[in-house]
Amino acid sequence: MRVSERMKFDATESRVNQARAFALDTQDQAASGRKLRSVSDDPSGTVRVFRNRAKIENINQFRRTNDYVEGFLGKTEDALRSITDTIIRAKELAVQQSNGVWDAGSRKTVSHEVQQLSEQIVQLGNSTYGDRFIFGGFKTAHPPVSGDGHYGGDDGLIYVQLDEDTFRPINIPGRRIFEIAVKDSGTNGENVPLLRIVQDFRSALENNDVDEIFRSSSRLDGALTQLAEMTASLGARRASVRDAAERLDNLEEFVLSDNVKIESADPVSTALDMKRAETALSYTLNASSKVLGPSLMEFLK
Repeated sequence: MRVSERMKFDATESRVNQARAFALDTQDQAASGRKLRSVSDDPSGTVRVFRNRAKIENINQFRRTNDYVEGFLGKTEDALRSITDTIIRAKELAVQQSNGVWDAGSRKTVSHEVQQLSEQIVQLGNSTYGDRFIFGGFKTAHPPVSGDGHYGGDDGLIYVQLDEDTFRPINIPGRRIFEIAVKDSGTNGENVPLLRIVQDFRSALENNDVDEIFRSSSRLDGALTQLAEMTASLGARRASVRDAAERLDNLEEFVLSDNVKIESADPVSTALDMKRAETALSYTLNASSKVLGPSLMEFLK
């Protein structure tokens, strides 16, 4: 087949354009610092990038959830610690007033402080976080502890998703806090409102009833034991949130690193590619001039 001058010219132009396109693409990659600038650059890599971006959005959503949970648990811990401190103070007064040194007048004076402790328990039992009562179980819209100390919430556990694989309860139903198991009223015992224990102690002080003060002291010990169990349970929940937050950090680091590998251009490789593109374009232009040069001279002759 005869090779025409037009065919030589077209072939040469195609090689020059390819070399120029490679040089321009390499230059653009070096300037932008990105090797993935369009879907055609790496279709499978583009899919991975989109999936990783969706994961990043999920991670951010989980973080917002974890921030709320951390605040909810923090408020619960503060209220539970204050309730425990209140019972510790009542226990101290019970031990003090069971001593025969104190008379009826002194005990009646102390009963006023115990009354204040009772009121404080009700206030703490109706603590809120945002617009939710934290000790009500599922019944978060209404105060769970009544003025006489009875618990009006339920035993519902509110579960939230902390990361892709973890669901944890964030609340402590108030029944285990405001109803104390006591064994001094029968063989099987009974659950007595925490507030009633404190109010019975106040009545014993007002009536100067030493035996009842001793009994109240024992019940307050049981209340402190039960509150300690709830505090430990709360600590386990907070540990779960911290573990989930750490896993989210590790996952985010991995996903971002994967995206960098796919999208970002390596400076050393880019520099080498630019040098190869420059050399390829130079050689193409030199070769093209040699191919077209004699034919052009022959034409001019």
